[in-house]
Amino acid sequence: MEPAMADEEVNFERVTKVYREESSKKVLSRLEPEFYTKLGAYVRALEAKAAEEVVKGPNSAKAMLLQDELRKVLKKREQIVQYRQRKIALLAASKANGGEADVTGLAAPEVDLFERLLGTLSQARSVAFGATPATAPPAPTVAAPAPAPSTVSTAHPAPTFQRLADPPRKIAPPAPKDLVVVHVLEDIPAFAGIDAKYTLKKEDVVTLPRALAKVLMDRGKVRLVQTA
Repeated sequence: MEPAMADEEVNFERVTKVYREESSKKVLSRLEPEFYTKLGAYVRALEAKAAEEVVKGPNSAKAMLLQDELRKVLKKREQIVQYRQRKIALLAASKANGGEADVTGLAAPEVDLFERLLGTLSQARSVAFGATPATAPPAPTVAAPAPAPSTVSTAHPAPTFQRLADPPRKIAPPAPKDLVVVHVLEDIPAFAGIDAKYTLKKEDVVTLPRALAKVLMDRGKVRLVQTA
């Protein structure tokens, strides 16, 4: 594995360099333990910058450049992970069969992956040569909890929710962790986001990427809708 500096910055050039090494070489390039942590921080910062520029000017050169950079980084990150996981699987197989395996250049999540693969492959090898497969101990018997009393406590009254003056025209589906539900406070001209085009009208309730929603909230265009 090639050496890597622990304090080396993760940016577009670094991601491109790692991608090229992983796609062109059979051996793993050396990464610092916190590589994926730094990569995640870089992607989140890039998403926020792209969203901000999209709101300022959807068709501006800067907005389009940032969106293009973000798309390329996300694609290369996916490919880096795929390339490295395949190589780590081969490395674990070699170690399980008595070979050598240099894991000093793996990032922290990859070390855990290697150890799990090595354990699984080593056990499978032992079973193939006649060892008795390890069986999990029986689950302990746990007494069923007593049913809760039927009386209703009045110490904590049921929460009430404020209803919007007018019913929204769109009902957003439950939002994943990277999405949020917002209530549009005023008409917003149509604009192109990172992966979709948006036409937001006053009183709409829609699901938006978190970074884009934050920019719009900061500008007073939308408000966050609390979901259960």
